Amino acid sequence: MKNFNDYIKSIKEGTDLSENESENAFDQILLQKVNEDEIIDFLTSLSKKGENVDEIFGAVLSIKKKANIIKGFSNSFDTCGTGGDETGTFNISTITAIITAACGVCVAKHGNKAVSSLTGSADVLSELGININLDEKNIINCLNKINLCFLFAPNFHPILKNVAEVRKKIGKRTIFNILGPLLSPVECKKQIIGVYNVNILMRVAEVLKKLETEHTWVVSGNKEYDELTTTGKNYIVEIKKNKIQELEIDSNNFGLKKSNKEDLIGGDSKENAEIIKGILKGEISGSKKDVVLLNVASALYINKIANDIKSGIQIANESILSGKALNKLNELIEFSNS
Repeated sequence: MKNFNDYIKSIKEGTDLSENESENAFDQILLQKVNEDEIIDFLTSLSKKGENVDEIFGAVLSIKKKANIIKGFSNSFDTCGTGGDETGTFNISTITAIITAACGVCVAKHGNKAVSSLTGSADVLSELGININLDEKNIINCLNKINLCFLFAPNFHPILKNVAEVRKKIGKRTIFNILGPLLSPVECKKQIIGVYNVNILMRVAEVLKKLETEHTWVVSGNKEYDELTTTGKNYIVEIKKNKIQELEIDSNNFGLKKSNKEDLIGGDSKENAEIIKGILKGEISGSKKDVVLLNVASALYINKIANDIKSGIQIANESILSGKALNKLNELIEFSNS
Protein backbone atom coordinates (compact mmCIF):
# COMPACT_ATOMS: atom_id res chain seq x y z
CA MET A 1 0.00 0.00 0.00
CA LYS A 2 1.22 3.50 -0.83
CA ASN A 3 2.40 5.78 1.96
CA PHE A 4 1.70 9.49 2.21
CA ASN A 5 4.88 10.53 0.39
CA ASP A 6 3.92 8.19 -2.45
CA TYR A 7 0.65 10.14 -2.77
CA ILE A 8 2.58 13.42 -2.95
CA LYS A 9 4.93 11.96 -5.58
CA SER A 10 2.01 10.71 -7.69
CA ILE A 11 0.26 14.09 -7.55
CA LYS A 12 3.44 15.96 -8.52
CA GLU A 13 3.80 13.62 -11.49
CA GLY A 14 0.26 14.52 -12.55
CA THR A 15 -1.25 11.16 -11.58
CA ASP A 16 -4.71 11.25 -10.01
CA LEU A 17 -5.38 9.43 -6.74
CA SER A 18 -8.17 6.86 -6.56
CA GLU A 19 -11.15 7.38 -4.27
CA ASN A 20 -9.66 4.97 -1.69
CA GLU A 21 -6.22 6.57 -1.89
CA SER A 22 -7.69 10.03 -1.39
CA GLU A 23 -9.79 8.88 1.54
CA ASN A 24 -6.72 7.28 3.12
CA ALA A 25 -4.59 10.38 2.52
CA PHE A 26 -7.17 12.63 4.17
CA ASP A 27 -7.55 10.22 7.07
CA GLN A 28 -3.83 10.67 7.71
CA ILE A 29 -4.05 14.47 7.33
CA LEU A 30 -7.04 14.88 9.63
CA LEU A 31 -5.72 12.49 12.27
CA GLN A 32 -2.36 14.31 12.16
CA LYS A 33 -0.39 11.22 11.23
CA VAL A 34 1.78 13.31 8.89
CA ASN A 35 3.68 16.50 9.58
CA GLU A 36 2.68 20.03 8.60
CA ASP A 37 5.21 20.39 5.78
CA GLU A 38 3.94 17.19 4.17
CA ILE A 39 0.33 18.39 4.42
CA ILE A 40 1.23 21.74 2.83
CA ASP A 41 3.12 19.96 0.06
CA PHE A 42 0.20 17.60 -0.54
CA LEU A 43 -2.51 20.29 -0.60
CA THR A 44 -0.60 22.79 -2.76
CA SER A 45 0.49 20.09 -5.21
CA LEU A 46 -3.07 18.78 -5.44
CA SER A 47 -4.37 22.27 -6.12
CA LYS A 48 -1.73 22.81 -8.80
CA LYS A 49 -2.60 19.51 -10.52
CA GLY A 50 -6.34 20.06 -10.18
CA GLU A 51 -8.54 17.90 -7.96
CA ASN A 52 -10.45 15.15 -9.79
CA VAL A 53 -13.84 13.65 -8.86
CA ASP A 54 -12.43 10.65 -6.98
CA GLU A 55 -10.01 12.81 -4.99
CA ILE A 56 -12.79 15.18 -3.93
CA PHE A 57 -15.22 12.37 -3.12
CA GLY A 58 -12.58 10.44 -1.16
CA ALA A 59 -11.90 13.55 0.93
CA VAL A 60 -15.64 14.01 1.55
CA LEU A 61 -15.91 10.41 2.76
CA SER A 62 -12.97 10.91 5.12
CA ILE A 63 -14.43 14.05 6.69
CA LYS A 64 -18.02 12.75 6.92
CA LYS A 65 -16.86 9.72 8.94
CA LYS A 66 -15.82 12.12 11.68
CA ALA A 67 -18.69 14.65 11.40
CA ASN A 68 -21.60 15.50 13.70
CA ILE A 69 -24.72 15.02 11.56
CA ILE A 70 -28.24 16.27 12.36
CA LYS A 71 -30.88 13.93 10.99
CA GLY A 72 -34.37 14.83 9.79
CA PHE A 73 -33.63 17.90 7.66
CA SER A 74 -32.32 16.43 4.41
CA ASN A 75 -35.15 18.25 2.61
CA SER A 76 -33.71 21.62 3.66
CA PHE A 77 -31.73 23.94 1.38
CA ASP A 78 -28.24 25.46 1.55
CA THR A 79 -26.63 28.26 -0.40
CA CYS A 80 -22.89 28.20 0.01
CA GLY A 81 -19.86 29.27 -1.97
CA THR A 82 -16.40 27.79 -1.95
CA GLY A 83 -14.77 31.13 -1.23
CA GLY A 84 -11.43 31.80 -2.84
CA ASP A 85 -12.80 33.70 -5.84
CA GLU A 86 -10.85 36.82 -4.76
CA THR A 87 -13.56 39.20 -6.03
CA GLY A 88 -14.23 40.92 -2.70
CA THR A 89 -18.03 40.84 -2.91
CA PHE A 90 -20.25 41.32 0.12
CA ASN A 91 -21.82 38.18 1.64
CA ILE A 92 -24.30 37.44 -1.14
CA SER A 93 -25.00 33.80 -0.26
CA THR A 94 -25.69 34.76 3.37
CA ILE A 95 -28.38 37.34 2.63
CA THR A 96 -29.73 34.96 -0.02
CA ALA A 97 -30.28 32.35 2.70
CA ILE A 98 -32.23 34.81 4.86
CA ILE A 99 -34.55 35.98 2.06
CA THR A 100 -35.04 32.43 0.74
CA ALA A 101 -36.21 31.35 4.20
CA ALA A 102 -38.57 34.35 4.33
CA CYS A 103 -40.14 33.03 1.13
CA GLY A 104 -41.04 29.70 2.73
CA VAL A 105 -38.01 27.47 2.21
CA CYS A 106 -36.35 25.65 5.13
CA VAL A 107 -32.75 26.89 4.95
CA ALA A 108 -29.86 25.29 6.84
CA LYS A 109 -27.08 27.74 6.01
CA HIS A 110 -23.70 26.08 6.41
CA GLY A 111 -20.61 28.25 6.65
CA ASN A 112 -17.45 29.35 8.36
CA LYS A 113 -15.29 32.31 9.25
CA ALA A 114 -13.13 33.76 6.52
CA VAL A 115 -10.16 31.67 5.43
CA SER A 116 -9.39 32.75 1.86
CA SER A 117 -11.69 35.81 1.78
CA LEU A 118 -12.08 38.95 3.88
CA THR A 119 -15.42 38.13 5.49
CA GLY A 120 -17.04 34.70 5.89
CA SER A 121 -20.71 34.04 6.60
CA ALA A 122 -19.96 33.36 10.28
CA ASP A 123 -18.19 36.72 10.58
CA VAL A 124 -21.03 38.77 9.12
CA LEU A 125 -23.78 36.86 10.95
CA SER A 126 -21.99 37.41 14.26
CA GLU A 127 -21.78 41.11 13.42
CA LEU A 128 -25.55 41.09 12.78
CA GLY A 129 -26.09 39.77 16.31
CA ILE A 130 -26.72 36.11 15.55
CA ASN A 131 -25.40 33.43 17.88
CA ILE A 132 -23.49 31.11 15.54
CA ASN A 133 -22.63 28.56 18.24
CA LEU A 134 -25.96 26.81 18.76
CA ASP A 135 -26.20 23.25 20.05
CA GLU A 136 -28.16 20.60 18.16
CA LYS A 137 -31.35 21.11 20.20
CA ASN A 138 -31.50 24.84 19.44
CA ILE A 139 -30.63 24.32 15.78
CA ILE A 140 -33.53 21.89 15.42
CA ASN A 141 -35.76 24.40 17.23
CA CYS A 142 -34.75 27.17 14.81
CA LEU A 143 -35.29 25.04 11.73
CA ASN A 144 -38.68 23.84 12.95
CA LYS A 145 -39.98 27.21 14.11
CA ILE A 146 -38.50 29.81 11.75
CA ASN A 147 -37.28 27.73 8.78
CA LEU A 148 -33.76 29.10 9.15
CA CYS A 149 -30.57 28.40 11.04
CA PHE A 150 -26.83 28.88 10.65
CA LEU A 151 -24.64 25.80 10.99
CA PHE A 152 -21.13 26.85 12.01
CA ALA A 153 -18.84 24.38 10.26
CA PRO A 154 -16.27 23.86 13.07
CA ASN A 155 -19.05 22.69 15.41
CA PHE A 156 -19.99 19.89 13.01
CA HIS A 157 -16.58 19.07 11.62
CA PRO A 158 -14.33 19.51 14.67
CA ILE A 159 -11.68 17.34 13.04
CA LEU A 160 -11.04 20.16 10.56
CA LYS A 161 -9.46 22.22 13.33
CA ASN A 162 -6.44 20.00 12.76
CA VAL A 163 -5.87 21.67 9.39
CA ALA A 164 -7.01 25.20 10.27
CA GLU A 165 -3.51 26.53 10.90
CA VAL A 166 -2.14 24.83 7.80
CA ARG A 167 -4.83 26.44 5.67
CA LYS A 168 -3.99 29.84 7.11
CA LYS A 169 -0.30 29.30 6.38
CA ILE A 170 -1.06 28.35 2.77
CA GLY A 171 -3.31 31.42 2.50
CA LYS A 172 -4.73 30.35 -0.85
CA ARG A 173 -7.63 28.19 -1.93
CA THR A 174 -7.15 24.45 -1.63
CA ILE A 175 -9.37 21.39 -1.93
CA PHE A 176 -10.90 22.41 1.43
CA ASN A 177 -12.63 25.32 -0.34
CA ILE A 178 -14.25 22.82 -2.70
CA LEU A 179 -15.17 20.50 0.19
CA GLY A 180 -16.93 23.04 2.41
CA PRO A 181 -20.25 23.24 0.49
CA LEU A 182 -20.28 19.43 0.08
CA LEU A 183 -20.31 18.82 3.84
CA SER A 184 -23.76 20.01 4.93
CA PRO A 185 -24.33 18.87 8.55
CA VAL A 186 -27.97 18.10 7.72
CA GLU A 187 -26.97 16.35 4.45
CA CYS A 188 -29.43 18.53 2.54
CA LYS A 189 -30.45 17.41 -0.93
CA LYS A 190 -31.06 20.83 -2.50
CA GLN A 191 -28.37 23.49 -2.86
CA ILE A 192 -26.82 26.29 -4.83
CA ILE A 193 -23.07 25.85 -4.68
CA GLY A 194 -20.85 28.59 -6.03
CA VAL A 195 -17.34 27.60 -7.14
CA TYR A 196 -14.26 29.80 -7.53
CA ASN A 197 -13.32 28.36 -10.93
CA VAL A 198 -15.58 27.55 -13.87
CA ASN A 199 -13.34 24.58 -14.71
CA ILE A 200 -14.40 22.66 -11.60
CA LEU A 201 -18.16 22.99 -12.18
CA MET A 202 -18.56 19.53 -13.68
CA ARG A 203 -16.28 17.84 -11.16
CA VAL A 204 -18.26 19.21 -8.22
CA ALA A 205 -21.49 18.19 -9.98
CA GLU A 206 -20.21 14.62 -10.39
CA VAL A 207 -19.39 14.47 -6.68
CA LEU A 208 -22.89 15.72 -5.83
CA LYS A 209 -24.35 13.01 -8.03
CA LYS A 210 -22.39 10.46 -6.00
CA LEU A 211 -23.83 12.09 -2.85
CA GLU A 212 -27.33 11.56 -4.31
CA THR A 213 -28.42 15.19 -4.37
CA GLU A 214 -32.02 15.82 -5.41
CA HIS A 215 -31.70 19.19 -7.17
CA THR A 216 -28.58 21.35 -7.04
CA TRP A 217 -27.05 24.09 -9.15
CA VAL A 218 -23.26 24.38 -9.20
CA VAL A 219 -22.57 27.88 -10.45
CA SER A 220 -19.80 30.16 -11.62
CA GLY A 221 -20.76 33.79 -12.14
CA ASN A 222 -19.06 35.24 -15.22
CA LYS A 223 -16.26 32.66 -14.73
CA GLU A 224 -14.99 34.57 -11.68
CA TYR A 225 -17.62 34.65 -8.90
CA ASP A 226 -18.57 31.81 -6.56
CA GLU A 227 -22.24 32.79 -6.85
CA LEU A 228 -24.61 33.93 -9.56
CA THR A 229 -23.75 37.40 -10.79
CA THR A 230 -25.29 40.33 -12.65
CA THR A 231 -21.92 41.28 -14.21
CA GLY A 232 -22.19 38.82 -17.11
CA LYS A 233 -23.12 35.25 -18.02
CA ASN A 234 -23.68 32.61 -15.37
CA TYR A 235 -22.39 29.12 -16.04
CA ILE A 236 -24.35 26.38 -14.31
CA VAL A 237 -24.23 22.62 -14.03
CA GLU A 238 -27.58 21.33 -12.80
CA ILE A 239 -27.94 17.96 -11.07
CA LYS A 240 -31.57 16.91 -10.94
CA LYS A 241 -32.95 13.42 -10.40
CA ASN A 242 -29.56 11.84 -11.10
CA LYS A 243 -29.13 13.69 -14.41
CA ILE A 244 -26.55 16.36 -15.17
CA GLN A 245 -26.96 19.17 -17.68
CA GLU A 246 -25.13 22.43 -18.43
CA LEU A 247 -27.01 25.74 -18.46
CA GLU A 248 -26.25 29.40 -19.04
CA ILE A 249 -28.31 32.33 -17.77
CA ASP A 250 -27.91 36.09 -18.10
CA SER A 251 -29.55 38.44 -15.60
CA ASN A 252 -30.39 40.84 -18.46
CA ASN A 253 -32.97 38.30 -19.63
CA PHE A 254 -34.91 38.75 -16.38
CA GLY A 255 -35.10 42.53 -16.32
CA LEU A 256 -32.04 43.08 -14.11
CA LYS A 257 -29.48 45.65 -15.25
CA LYS A 258 -25.92 44.58 -15.89
CA SER A 259 -23.62 45.50 -13.01
CA ASN A 260 -20.01 46.54 -12.92
CA LYS A 261 -17.61 44.52 -10.81
CA GLU A 262 -17.07 47.50 -8.50
CA ASP A 263 -20.81 47.64 -7.74
CA LEU A 264 -20.71 44.33 -5.83
CA ILE A 265 -17.66 44.97 -3.66
CA GLY A 266 -18.07 44.64 0.09
CA GLY A 267 -15.67 45.12 2.97
CA ASP A 268 -15.11 43.84 6.47
CA SER A 269 -17.81 42.13 8.52
CA LYS A 270 -19.18 45.44 9.86
CA GLU A 271 -19.51 46.96 6.40
CA ASN A 272 -21.08 43.81 4.96
CA ALA A 273 -23.55 43.62 7.84
CA GLU A 274 -24.63 47.19 7.04
CA ILE A 275 -25.09 46.25 3.38
CA ILE A 276 -27.28 43.27 4.33
CA LYS A 277 -29.40 45.39 6.68
CA GLY A 278 -29.64 48.13 4.08
CA ILE A 279 -30.98 45.75 1.45
CA LEU A 280 -33.44 44.11 3.85
CA LYS A 281 -34.70 47.51 5.05
CA GLY A 282 -35.19 48.69 1.48
CA GLU A 283 -32.53 51.38 1.87
CA ILE A 284 -30.12 49.85 -0.68
CA SER A 285 -31.28 49.10 -4.21
CA GLY A 286 -29.52 48.90 -7.56
CA SER A 287 -26.76 46.39 -8.30
CA LYS A 288 -26.29 45.01 -4.79
CA LYS A 289 -29.98 44.28 -4.42
CA ASP A 290 -30.26 42.93 -7.98
CA VAL A 291 -27.54 40.32 -7.52
CA VAL A 292 -29.28 39.13 -4.35
CA LEU A 293 -32.64 38.92 -6.15
CA LEU A 294 -31.06 36.75 -8.86
CA ASN A 295 -29.59 34.33 -6.32
CA VAL A 296 -32.79 34.14 -4.27
CA ALA A 297 -34.90 33.62 -7.39
CA SER A 298 -32.72 30.68 -8.39
CA ALA A 299 -33.09 29.19 -4.90
CA LEU A 300 -36.87 29.57 -5.11
CA TYR A 301 -36.89 27.86 -8.50
CA ILE A 302 -34.87 24.91 -7.18
CA ASN A 303 -37.26 24.63 -4.24
CA LYS A 304 -40.38 24.85 -6.45
CA ILE A 305 -41.58 28.07 -4.83
CA ALA A 306 -41.20 29.81 -8.21
CA ASN A 307 -41.90 28.36 -11.66
CA ASP A 308 -38.98 30.24 -13.19
CA ILE A 309 -36.32 32.83 -12.40
CA LYS A 310 -38.43 35.81 -13.47
CA SER A 311 -41.29 34.97 -11.11
CA GLY A 312 -38.75 34.14 -8.42
CA ILE A 313 -37.33 37.67 -8.65
CA GLN A 314 -40.82 39.08 -8.07
CA ILE A 315 -41.40 36.85 -5.04
CA ALA A 316 -37.97 37.74 -3.58
CA ASN A 317 -38.52 41.45 -4.13
CA GLU A 318 -41.95 41.31 -2.47
CA SER A 319 -40.44 39.62 0.60
CA ILE A 320 -38.11 42.62 0.97
CA LEU A 321 -40.73 45.29 0.26
CA SER A 322 -43.22 43.71 2.68
CA GLY A 323 -40.67 43.50 5.49
CA LYS A 324 -40.84 39.68 5.64
CA ALA A 325 -37.15 39.31 4.87
CA LEU A 326 -36.10 41.77 7.59
CA ASN A 327 -38.45 40.02 10.02
CA LYS A 328 -36.76 36.72 9.20
CA LEU A 329 -33.37 38.18 10.12
CA ASN A 330 -34.80 39.50 13.39
CA GLU A 331 -36.35 36.10 14.13
CA LEU A 332 -32.98 34.44 13.64
CA ILE A 333 -31.32 36.95 15.97
CA GLU A 334 -33.99 36.37 18.61
CA PHE A 335 -34.22 32.58 18.36
CA SER A 336 -30.45 32.05 18.20
CA ASN A 337 -29.98 34.04 21.41
CA SER A 338 -32.89 32.62 23.40
